[in-house]
Amino acid sequence: MITKDDNELVYEVIHGSISSFEVLIERYQKTVFNIVIRMVNDEETARDLTQDIFIRAFEKMGSFNFRYRFFSWIYRITINTTINYLKSKQKVESLKKVEKLNYVEIPEVDEEERSRKLRLGLRNVRADYRLLLLLKYFFGLSYEEMAEIMEIPEKKIKARLFSAREKLREELLKNDFFNNDR
Repeated sequence: MITKDDNELVYEVIHGSISSFEVLIERYQKTVFNIVIRMVNDEETARDLTQDIFIRAFEKMGSFNFRYRFFSWIYRITINTTINYLKSKQKVESLKKVEKLNYVEIPEVDEEERSRKLRLGLRNVRADYRLLLLLKYFFGLSYEEMAEIMEIPEKKIKARLFSAREKLREELLKNDFFNNDR
């Protein structure tokens, strides 16, 4: 069985093939969901946003530029949709509600505690910094891929990622992440 590349599938979608779009969804749904869940930290919201992202992608498929990869294009839609959601959520959500979400009870296991502190630290970092950290360290993207997705020069990616790491380090220090009680 010959597997079509993303650009072939996009071309077919533009020309009316719904089944080709279903293939793209199958290919990228898990990746998109994983990005969104790490940014919003709520499974139900992540599912809803993932669905919205693919609806937007389908609606904008005609504007796809074949010089770029579909992978970068769908990531860009994912990032924009999620950041817009987070911005709108910040305007509505009270500080008390956020604090309650931050302190979910987790069994007392050192690695689980460190993981909780890391998630808390990431949550307290600006959304654009959190995104860079996730793309680099959770999804293993290169600077070049990140630059393509974020539509900014590689040099800026490196500078912003440096700042993002510093902000995360500050948050982790606040939460005693680096204390080893073993």
